[in-house]
Amino acid sequence: MPTIDLERQLRTSPNRVWVEDESGREIAYISFPEAGNGLVNIEHTVVDPSYEGQGIAARMMRETVETIRKDGKYTLVTCSYAQDWFCKHMEYMFLLVDPDQAEALRGI
Repeated sequence: MPTIDLERQLRTSPNRVWVEDESGREIAYISFPEAGNGLVNIEHTVVDPSYEGQGIAARMMRETVETIRKDGKYTLVTCSYAQDWFCKHMEYMFLLVDPDQAEALRGI
């Protein structure tokens, strides 16, 4: 199983966190596109099967929620991995919104 130096190979951009291998090939990502005024949706967490079991998804989630927090945003979570992660990391629950709150943030 190939290993990754997460601190060196973790990348961020607005609405996306990803990990590249030594050659620069993307091997994992989380996408959290804008979903309204001050609202994002964590919708996908993907890790190449050959890199599973190394804590890559968990490290990307921590980076994702810290980015959302620093940007002063809130999040919906439609990704099943992210839903499970939030259940284990109650300290970040304040970032979550329910569907009614999401509608208000979308300006509907």
